[in-house]
Amino acid sequence: MKMNHLRSYALGIAAVLISVPVYAATQNQQQPTTLYSANAQLTQSLNSSTARMGQRVTAKLTTDIKTADSTVLPDGTMLIGKVEQARKAHSDDASRIGIVFNEARLRNGSEIAIKAMLLGAYPPVPYYSAGGPSSYLPIQPRTISGDQSVVQEPGTLRHISLRSSAKSSVSGVFTSKNHSIKLDRGTRLQVAIALEGSRTTTSGE
Repeated sequence: MKMNHLRSYALGIAAVLISVPVYAATQNQQQPTTLYSANAQLTQSLNSSTARMGQRVTAKLTTDIKTADSTVLPDGTMLIGKVEQARKAHSDDASRIGIVFNEARLRNGSEIAIKAMLLGAYPPVPYYSAGGPSSYLPIQPRTISGDQSVVQEPGTLRHISLRSSAKSSVSGVFTSKNHSIKLDRGTRLQVAIALEGSRTTTSGE
Protein backbone atom coordinates (compact mmCIF):
# COMPACT_ATOMS: atom_id res chain seq x y z
CA MET A 1 0.00 0.00 0.00
CA LYS A 2 2.80 2.33 0.95
CA MET A 3 4.70 1.41 -2.26
CA ASN A 4 1.65 2.22 -4.38
CA HIS A 5 1.35 5.60 -2.69
CA LEU A 6 5.04 6.38 -3.33
CA ARG A 7 4.71 5.26 -6.93
CA SER A 8 1.71 7.57 -7.50
CA TYR A 9 3.57 10.47 -5.87
CA ALA A 10 6.62 9.91 -8.09
CA LEU A 11 4.49 9.74 -11.23
CA GLY A 12 2.80 12.98 -10.23
CA ILE A 13 6.14 14.76 -9.80
CA ALA A 14 7.34 13.43 -13.16
CA ALA A 15 4.22 14.73 -14.89
CA VAL A 16 4.79 18.19 -13.44
CA LEU A 17 8.45 18.21 -14.52
CA ILE A 18 7.48 17.20 -18.05
CA SER A 19 4.75 19.83 -18.30
CA VAL A 20 6.95 22.75 -17.15
CA PRO A 21 9.17 22.92 -20.29
CA VAL A 22 6.12 22.59 -22.54
CA TYR A 23 4.38 25.43 -20.72
CA ALA A 24 7.53 27.58 -20.86
CA ALA A 25 7.91 26.96 -24.59
CA THR A 26 4.28 27.93 -25.14
CA GLN A 27 4.76 31.10 -23.16
CA ASN A 28 7.86 32.03 -25.18
CA GLN A 29 5.98 31.55 -28.45
CA GLN A 30 3.21 33.84 -27.28
CA GLN A 31 5.50 36.67 -26.25
CA PRO A 32 5.14 39.52 -28.79
CA THR A 33 8.15 40.76 -30.73
CA THR A 34 9.11 44.41 -30.41
CA LEU A 35 9.53 46.25 -33.71
CA TYR A 36 11.32 49.60 -34.06
CA SER A 37 9.77 52.23 -36.32
CA ALA A 38 11.52 54.29 -39.01
CA ASN A 39 10.89 55.99 -42.36
CA ALA A 40 11.97 54.73 -45.79
CA GLN A 41 11.50 55.31 -49.51
CA LEU A 42 10.96 52.84 -52.34
CA THR A 43 13.94 52.87 -54.67
CA GLN A 44 11.97 51.59 -57.65
CA SER A 45 8.38 51.73 -58.89
CA LEU A 46 5.88 48.89 -58.56
CA ASN A 47 2.88 48.25 -60.78
CA SER A 48 0.30 45.52 -60.31
CA SER A 49 0.02 45.14 -64.09
CA THR A 50 3.66 44.06 -64.39
CA ALA A 51 4.64 42.86 -60.90
CA ARG A 52 5.65 39.21 -60.61
CA MET A 53 5.95 36.86 -57.66
CA GLY A 54 9.52 36.88 -56.39
CA GLN A 55 10.36 40.24 -57.99
CA ARG A 56 13.03 42.06 -55.99
CA VAL A 57 11.86 45.10 -54.00
CA THR A 58 14.15 47.61 -52.28
CA ALA A 59 13.69 50.64 -50.08
CA LYS A 60 16.14 52.94 -48.31
CA LEU A 61 15.84 54.09 -44.72
CA THR A 62 15.61 57.87 -44.38
CA THR A 63 15.81 57.82 -40.57
CA ASP A 64 17.83 55.76 -38.08
CA ILE A 65 16.46 52.77 -36.21
CA LYS A 66 17.56 53.04 -32.61
CA THR A 67 17.23 50.80 -29.61
CA ALA A 68 17.45 52.26 -26.11
CA ASP A 69 21.23 52.58 -26.23
CA SER A 70 22.44 52.35 -29.84
CA THR A 71 21.70 52.86 -33.53
CA VAL A 72 21.16 49.42 -35.06
CA LEU A 73 20.17 50.45 -38.60
CA PRO A 74 21.36 53.90 -39.71
CA ASP A 75 19.82 56.24 -42.25
CA GLY A 76 20.76 54.97 -45.72
CA THR A 77 20.42 51.26 -44.89
CA MET A 78 18.81 49.31 -47.75
CA LEU A 79 15.78 47.17 -47.05
CA ILE A 80 15.67 44.23 -49.43
CA GLY A 81 12.71 42.00 -50.13
CA LYS A 82 10.41 40.68 -52.82
CA VAL A 83 6.89 40.68 -54.19
CA GLU A 84 4.99 37.99 -52.31
CA GLN A 85 1.57 38.55 -53.90
CA ALA A 86 0.74 39.96 -57.33
CA ARG A 87 -2.62 40.25 -59.09
CA LYS A 88 -3.83 42.42 -61.94
CA ALA A 89 -7.09 44.34 -61.75
CA HIS A 90 -10.16 42.53 -63.09
CA SER A 91 -13.81 43.55 -63.32
CA ASP A 92 -14.73 41.31 -60.41
CA ASP A 93 -11.47 41.24 -58.47
CA ALA A 94 -9.19 43.83 -56.88
CA SER A 95 -5.59 44.36 -57.94
CA ARG A 96 -3.04 43.42 -55.29
CA ILE A 97 0.64 43.73 -54.47
CA GLY A 98 1.99 42.11 -51.33
CA ILE A 99 5.60 42.74 -50.40
CA VAL A 100 7.93 41.37 -47.77
CA PHE A 101 11.17 42.95 -46.58
CA ASN A 102 13.37 40.32 -44.92
CA GLU A 103 16.90 41.72 -45.13
CA ALA A 104 18.69 44.96 -44.27
CA ARG A 105 22.00 45.79 -45.96
CA LEU A 106 24.25 48.37 -44.32
CA ARG A 107 26.64 50.57 -46.27
CA ASN A 108 29.61 48.45 -45.17
CA GLY A 109 28.03 45.38 -46.79
CA SER A 110 26.77 43.75 -43.60
CA GLU A 111 23.43 42.00 -44.02
CA ILE A 112 20.93 41.54 -41.22
CA ALA A 113 17.86 39.32 -41.33
CA ILE A 114 14.79 41.32 -40.37
CA LYS A 115 11.06 41.11 -39.97
CA ALA A 116 9.31 44.21 -41.29
CA MET A 117 5.79 45.60 -41.14
CA LEU A 118 4.47 48.57 -43.12
CA LEU A 119 2.83 51.18 -40.90
CA GLY A 120 1.87 53.54 -43.72
CA ALA A 121 2.56 54.57 -47.30
CA TYR A 122 2.58 58.11 -48.71
CA PRO A 123 3.26 59.81 -52.07
CA PRO A 124 6.83 60.81 -52.95
CA VAL A 125 8.15 64.29 -52.19
CA PRO A 126 11.31 65.93 -53.56
CA TYR A 127 14.45 65.70 -51.43
CA TYR A 128 14.80 69.47 -51.48
CA SER A 129 11.45 70.04 -49.77
CA ALA A 130 11.54 71.24 -46.19
CA GLY A 131 12.51 68.37 -43.95
CA GLY A 132 13.40 66.01 -46.81
CA PRO A 133 11.52 62.78 -47.58
CA SER A 134 10.22 62.46 -44.02
CA SER A 135 8.26 65.73 -44.27
CA TYR A 136 4.70 65.68 -43.03
CA LEU A 137 4.67 62.01 -42.12
CA PRO A 138 2.63 61.11 -39.04
CA ILE A 139 4.79 60.58 -35.98
CA GLN A 140 4.97 56.91 -34.96
CA PRO A 141 5.97 55.61 -31.52
CA ARG A 142 9.56 54.34 -31.40
CA THR A 143 8.50 50.77 -30.68
CA ILE A 144 5.57 48.80 -32.07
CA SER A 145 4.13 45.77 -30.28
CA GLY A 146 4.03 42.32 -31.81
CA ASP A 147 0.23 42.34 -32.10
CA GLN A 148 -0.05 45.64 -34.02
CA SER A 149 -2.12 45.80 -37.21
CA VAL A 150 -2.71 48.60 -39.72
CA VAL A 151 -5.52 49.45 -42.12
CA GLN A 152 -4.84 52.48 -44.34
CA GLU A 153 -7.91 53.26 -46.39
CA PRO A 154 -7.80 54.73 -49.92
CA GLY A 155 -7.18 58.47 -50.04
CA THR A 156 -3.61 58.89 -48.86
CA LEU A 157 -2.48 56.97 -51.95
CA ARG A 158 -5.56 57.89 -53.99
CA HIS A 159 -7.48 54.64 -54.64
CA ILE A 160 -4.96 52.31 -52.96
CA SER A 161 -5.42 50.76 -49.52
CA LEU A 162 -2.77 49.15 -47.30
CA ARG A 163 -3.18 46.39 -44.77
CA SER A 164 -0.50 44.88 -42.57
CA SER A 165 -0.02 42.98 -39.35
CA ALA A 166 3.00 42.30 -37.17
CA LYS A 167 1.85 38.69 -36.94
CA SER A 168 1.97 38.20 -40.72
CA SER A 169 5.01 37.02 -42.66
CA VAL A 170 4.12 39.61 -45.35
CA SER A 171 5.22 43.18 -44.61
CA GLY A 172 2.17 44.76 -46.22
CA VAL A 173 -0.50 44.24 -48.88
CA PHE A 174 -1.68 47.00 -51.23
CA THR A 175 -5.07 46.59 -52.92
CA SER A 176 -7.27 48.62 -55.26
CA LYS A 177 -10.81 47.69 -56.25
CA ASN A 178 -11.12 49.30 -59.66
CA HIS A 179 -7.63 50.39 -60.68
CA SER A 180 -4.13 49.10 -61.17
CA ILE A 181 -1.75 49.76 -58.30
CA LYS A 182 1.08 52.13 -59.16
CA LEU A 183 3.63 52.87 -56.46
CA ASP A 184 6.14 55.38 -57.79
CA ARG A 185 9.81 55.36 -57.01
CA GLY A 186 10.26 57.49 -53.91
CA THR A 187 6.97 56.41 -52.35
CA ARG A 188 7.47 57.05 -48.65
CA LEU A 189 6.99 54.20 -46.23
CA GLN A 190 6.74 54.06 -42.50
CA VAL A 191 8.08 50.70 -41.36
CA ALA A 192 8.48 48.78 -38.15
CA ILE A 193 11.44 46.40 -38.04
CA ALA A 194 12.58 43.60 -35.75
CA LEU A 195 16.12 42.28 -36.08
CA GLU A 196 16.25 38.50 -36.47
CA GLY A 197 19.98 37.84 -36.91
CA SER A 198 23.06 39.01 -38.77
CA ARG A 199 25.78 37.89 -41.08
CA THR A 200 28.59 39.85 -42.68
CA THR A 201 29.15 39.60 -46.43
CA THR A 202 30.47 41.80 -49.19
CA SER A 203 27.96 43.71 -51.28
CA GLY A 204 29.00 41.74 -54.34
CA GLU A 205 27.90 38.38 -52.99
